[in-house]
Amino acid sequence: MSKTLAQKNNRYLLTWLPIVLLLGSVLFFVMLDHHSSHMQEKQLSLKQQNIWKAFLQNPESLPGKIDGEYRITKNDEQSLDTASGYAHLTKQYSLYGNNYQLTTYIPTKEYSHLVIKVFATELFVFILLLIAIVFLNKKSSLKLWQPFYKTLESTRVYDVVNEPFIQLNNETGITEFNQLNNELNSLTDKVNLAYTNQKQFVENASHEIQTPLAIIRSKLDLLINEPGLKETTAGLLADITEANDRLSQMNKSLLILAKIDNNQFPEKTDIDVSALIGKLLATYKDHYDNFPKLSEYIETGVHLIANPALIEILFSNLIKNAVIHNISGGFINLQLTASQLIIENSGLPLTMDPSLLFERFNKGNADSKTTGLGLSLVKQICRLYYMDLEYTFANQMHTIKVNFKQA
Repeated sequence: MSKTLAQKNNRYLLTWLPIVLLLGSVLFFVMLDHHSSHMQEKQLSLKQQNIWKAFLQNPESLPGKIDGEYRITKNDEQSLDTASGYAHLTKQYSLYGNNYQLTTYIPTKEYSHLVIKVFATELFVFILLLIAIVFLNKKSSLKLWQPFYKTLESTRVYDVVNEPFIQLNNETGITEFNQLNNELNSLTDKVNLAYTNQKQFVENASHEIQTPLAIIRSKLDLLINEPGLKETTAGLLADITEANDRLSQMNKSLLILAKIDNNQFPEKTDIDVSALIGKLLATYKDHYDNFPKLSEYIETGVHLIANPALIEILFSNLIKNAVIHNISGGFINLQLTASQLIIENSGLPLTMDPSLLFERFNKGNADSKTTGLGLSLVKQICRLYYMDLEYTFANQMHTIKVNFKQA
């Protein structure tokens, strides 16, 4: 699972910083112990010098032993065991032909307590440093990354169709973010230009193609009506006319798809869906002689706020699809409620992956003479108006559901 940059930074910080501080604590303890031992040696050596000086000045009056301080013995005297809890230093001296052994002592308990207290204090300070570093890092990260989050939010709402203009701050105070915003501004300018050029090209190409198609159709009509036309020639002209009509319909569909993608249907009105579907059913019944057996339930007063032309295309394509992809003696069940439209029709199984049914130029039947754009238009219109589109096939019956949702 992905995490934010701040979360990963804190994770790495909490992983490695305690290790670094722990190693630092160990090093500090070793150095503190070393300096403590060195200081004990210095104190023992200084004590040796002072006591021997005092012994030289008055050998008879200076006591030969003070517990925990020093002990002076001649070489022929038996040496005593070292007292526990004390560090000691022993050296050999000569005076008036006699050899002496001087041992000085200092207690080690105070040094041990001092080392422990200093180390505990240092450990406490390191823990406070860890907490402070993590806290300050979190606060500073939020502040330092604020320009990035603003850029992210601006690019998130950027839409080349609805919100084509975006201007990111080029003076964030951070060089890398300034460069990022400069590049994004340049990129969005290029995207807007490419989008505008593409939109103009699609519109111009579609309109230009429609004109020669209309001329071809009119010339074909003249040829078909010529007297003395042979049957074979008439058949060829009929095929050409059918292909021309399909090409014309494909061109219109592609133009509509391009306009939907470019959000060129902004106008919305209140549409009486109940009346519209009743009108479309009546039209298709008159148009198709072999219209399947129809079972319908149309709830009255169903309304949508949308573009009238697109909504008519949506329902017209769904009904037409149920008719032309039906079978002889088949049926259509249509149900309209305030929340959804359900169209069921008998038919042969799909010869393609159902998930591709609503993609452009994909047909449920490879032998179909349709353009393969009807259901693609349905999908785009549903997406535009936030409607859920569902397709299922079971028991030799195709079912398409459109769940209405207003944007």
